[in-house]
Amino acid sequence: AAPGPGAARPGDRRPGRVAAIRAPLPRMVHVPAGAFQMGVDEDAAEAAVQQCELAYPAQAGAHQITGQRVGFCGVDYADDLARMRPRTVYLDGFAIDRDEVSVDDYRRCVAAGACDLDALVSGDQRYVRDGWPMVNVTWLEAQDFCRWRGGRLPTEAEWERAARGDDPTAVWPWGGAERPRDFNHGQPRAEAMRELERPQLLLVPSQFLGDPDDSDGVALLAPAGAYPWGAGPFGTRDQAGNVAEWTADVFSHDDAARGYDGLPTLGPVREAKPGEVLPTRVVRGGSWRQPPFVARANLRDPFNRLYVQNERFTHVGFRCARPERGR
Repeated sequence: AAPGPGAARPGDRRPGRVAAIRAPLPRMVHVPAGAFQMGVDEDAAEAAVQQCELAYPAQAGAHQITGQRVGFCGVDYADDLARMRPRTVYLDGFAIDRDEVSVDDYRRCVAAGACDLDALVSGDQRYVRDGWPMVNVTWLEAQDFCRWRGGRLPTEAEWERAARGDDPTAVWPWGGAERPRDFNHGQPRAEAMRELERPQLLLVPSQFLGDPDDSDGVALLAPAGAYPWGAGPFGTRDQAGNVAEWTADVFSHDDAARGYDGLPTLGPVREAKPGEVLPTRVVRGGSWRQPPFVARANLRDPFNRLYVQNERFTHVGFRCARPERGR
């Protein structure tokens, strides 16, 4: 029988084709047990407050309840950073998601009956696209998803160590130098947009966020893991920018427990107080709607006092973690 089309023939010396088969990267990366420097020094904190004041000037209108100008960068933010001075923190080994949880991931949890459909249908539908990080998700829904996966949300300390590693000079996942084209971020709000939104007089984070910026390659969200050159020391991606991320820790409004005050250095996590209703949660990493400085690995979000755990935000997503004791 004659050989079929494409079949090798005697004497045929054409080089064969080689197909490269790459195994997919593991979903989670391992962070070994150990110590690292967590926090922000005085000079960096002062610079962050100055950048914050340039990006988020106090609104001209008065707040509808207090009658005061609305600002996020003055005494409150400066005081939070002053209570976050560098200190040595010790953590057990843990695993953390390489990438932010995507819309596809969350759909699978809904299909399994373990996650609430509301996160997919109750928020701004422009940002609910397969492949994009999951946003519009409350802290509680994010925690439910992580439990379905056999994990939990990372503590603030775990999140920071995964982002910075063990180098005390690293304030970005890749090291000490700012590289604004290597992660998905926004820009300060244009004055024209501030003028349009001042009459609202509401403390709604979307009102005070910056504008999108396409100088990093995308105007809005980017697919999870789209910036591999911005990976952290253990292999995590998008811990700077794309979407900000919920952590397990409560953000304390109590002056006696601001920043890291009162927290141990061994496995620190600030839990909700007994009977505390709708606590605020710590958010890290910056987003596509915020200027680059917010994405520093050792800073909190200036708007952190507004992130109540049952609210939805178009710029806040999450990733999961789990302990790896005995590895």
